[in-house]
Amino acid sequence: MKSRFFIYAAFVSALATMVAAPLAASELSYDQVKSKLDKFAQDLGGDYVQIGKTKTGGLSEGQKTSFTQILRAGACYRFVAVGGKEAEDLDLRVFAGSKMVASDGGSVLKPTADYCAVSDVASKVKIQMYKGKGPFAFAVYAKGTGDSDVSSREAAALLDLKELALEAASGMEQIGEPVCGLLGHRNTEVLDVLLDRARCFKFIAAGGEGVQDLSLSLVVDGQEVISDRLSGKTPMIQWCSPGRVHTKVKLTMYGGHGPYAFGLYGSKKTGNLSPEKVGGAESDFIANRIRQLHAQYGKGRAAVSAVFRGNLSTNGEQVFDVKLSAGHCYTIIGAGNPSARDIDLILLNRTKMEIQRDKTRNGFPTMDTKPCPKFTGTYTIKVKMKRGSGQFGMQVFSD
Repeated sequence: MKSRFFIYAAFVSALATMVAAPLAASELSYDQVKSKLDKFAQDLGGDYVQIGKTKTGGLSEGQKTSFTQILRAGACYRFVAVGGKEAEDLDLRVFAGSKMVASDGGSVLKPTADYCAVSDVASKVKIQMYKGKGPFAFAVYAKGTGDSDVSSREAAALLDLKELALEAASGMEQIGEPVCGLLGHRNTEVLDVLLDRARCFKFIAAGGEGVQDLSLSLVVDGQEVISDRLSGKTPMIQWCSPGRVHTKVKLTMYGGHGPYAFGLYGSKKTGNLSPEKVGGAESDFIANRIRQLHAQYGKGRAAVSAVFRGNLSTNGEQVFDVKLSAGHCYTIIGAGNPSARDIDLILLNRTKMEIQRDKTRNGFPTMDTKPCPKFTGTYTIKVKMKRGSGQFGMQVFSD
């Protein structure tokens, strides 16, 4: 709930959902409204302490925006907003589920609402510019929040992240400090992340108590280039950067709510080289089978992805996004447990059209890209359990 850490760049909240397009940044005077908000909150008094960061934005007349705030049972909260010089009537309402639990009571320029939570809930704060236009600032203040409990749960998520990274990012270096925070159900946080040079990176997150399904995706130049496709609370993705790149990492809470920790890790070697080992770090049947197949069919190519794993029943399918680069050729190797009798590998292009599939009829398919990709982008590999069932692994190799 308090400001935490940074990774090469500022932590950016993306819990706001605009109903209409925001005003251009040149029209906004964020520093002025933030200072105005700070002074107003101090004048209100009441032993409240700000939690989270001040949020700012710009609204046209009639436009709305909303923010999500996790409230803890027994804590009292004060929601405060202020508008700029051209804001004539700014409205603030607080909802718990579909029920409005607090509103500003008719204040037109500096809406304020107080609410004491009777249970843990992810509330939604709605702000609307009824009359006027321009910038606004919004912040939440609390007392009796039990911050030590929140901190301990975030610390537990951070510990889970570190344990994950010991294995998943073995041989890589941690970049910056981990980011910790809280997310409500169906809410998203966006982190601005600078990838410093051409090398491979692993993005790892861990959800804490109350988290059921946390998703992780990477956006470059406004386009999502890769995302994790497995449900669970410990998402991770890998992407090899062609050079110094500004990216956005999106964390979305699809199931549950609660604390999370996120970390970035990079290979120590410069260049578009993967730190991955053939077969991964494991030494089980699937990992060893991939190593055997790589020795036989891998053409000496290096691993450029982690081992993607899953568990499928007959006719079940699972998809994985991978970054393929123009001018490189790839070998895709899959391996299942003995109960997986026929696994199909299907390669989809950037528009999700099938362009190739393996021709084997067994539980250890291999496939070379023919032709090799002519365009750099995110491709999809679909794994289908045609006969049998059980666990499988799949890894990508390149020259």
